[in-house]
Amino acid sequence: MAMGSTGKVVINGEMQAAKGVCSNFRSEVATFLSDLNSTVDALFASGFQGEAANGFKFFYENNVKAFLDNGGTFDNFMKMFDEEGTGLFDSIEKALISTNESLDPSLGENNKSVGQSAGTPAQQ
Repeated sequence: MAMGSTGKVVINGEMQAAKGVCSNFRSEVATFLSDLNSTVDALFASGFQGEAANGFKFFYENNVKAFLDNGGTFDNFMKMFDEEGTGLFDSIEKALISTNESLDPSLGENNKSVGQSAGTPAQQ
């Protein structure tokens, strides 16, 4: 950026390109979140049920959806899934390993508690 003789900031081509990249990224994230909502809705509409389903639904509505509705960032959102040891992926893996590759009813409780150790979504 350079100051022009009128005292206005002049944004060069690189800055304009960076603004475009940021705009595209925001659009892609919005599309991703819309796709995620559609996928979760389709999952439950297809008959996903039982304790694991109830736990996942609780987790999704009370963590993912509530987190984003309260202004959580995309990076913080992704940590709920892939954070080492406490994310949803690790919780599912631990449940499957402990039950010899079959779903354990305690997975529902695990899903409800994912992300709770760091406080409620609005506090993060």
